[in-house]
Amino acid sequence: MKKIKPDQNLPCAILFDMDNTLYNFSDAKIKACEEVTNSINAGNADELMRYFLFGKFGFEDHGNIEQFMKDKNVWDGDKYFEAVEIYEDVKLSSITPYPGVLDILPIIKKSGIKMAIVTDAESSQAKKRLSKIGIKDYFQCIITPDISGKRKPEPDTFIKALEELSVPAKEAMVVGDSPYREIEPGNKLGMTTVYAKYGDWLKIPSPGIKPDYILEEFSNLKDILNI
Repeated sequence: MKKIKPDQNLPCAILFDMDNTLYNFSDAKIKACEEVTNSINAGNADELMRYFLFGKFGFEDHGNIEQFMKDKNVWDGDKYFEAVEIYEDVKLSSITPYPGVLDILPIIKKSGIKMAIVTDAESSQAKKRLSKIGIKDYFQCIITPDISGKRKPEPDTFIKALEELSVPAKEAMVVGDSPYREIEPGNKLGMTTVYAKYGDWLKIPSPGIKPDYILEEFSNLKDILNI
């Protein structure tokens, strides 16, 4: 495995994507979709998940549930609000950190490396998820679209995090599961890029995007940093 050499400096900061980088979010969403379809007695989890992935609303927008219910001819206002509550409760309760996350984040913090979150989730969602798995306090800032004004792969979220940490891009590392949304913008900014391959559940080919390092599992990050 490629590692930072002893004569190389450790990064001053690491910017972490959140969903599917620190915990398995895709499985949590699928489980939430399953509970929703059971509650409305229509469709299945895979069908509803496709609305979140490819529908006209955003990846987290409850409008996907509304549209799904209307398309399945089961629309009912009361059932909709119940379904939204089920979706949010099950999604949050189903989040579990990847192996190594709870062990390695304290080691990174102890080494003096600053840490931040760069995510497309809204602030309220991000804080809930990080708090649920007990890691929110490791990060000096959590930068979301409602703070930066843009979604990834636009550079605004990364730039805002670097400003908050007072670290130049060339002295920072970004870790994420999406070549397009984390690795490519990180490369353009001059950051060290680490592709969390284990979390890339969509696996869309991106041969033109080259990370500096590849993680087969989160615990490999400790080896890459050589700490």
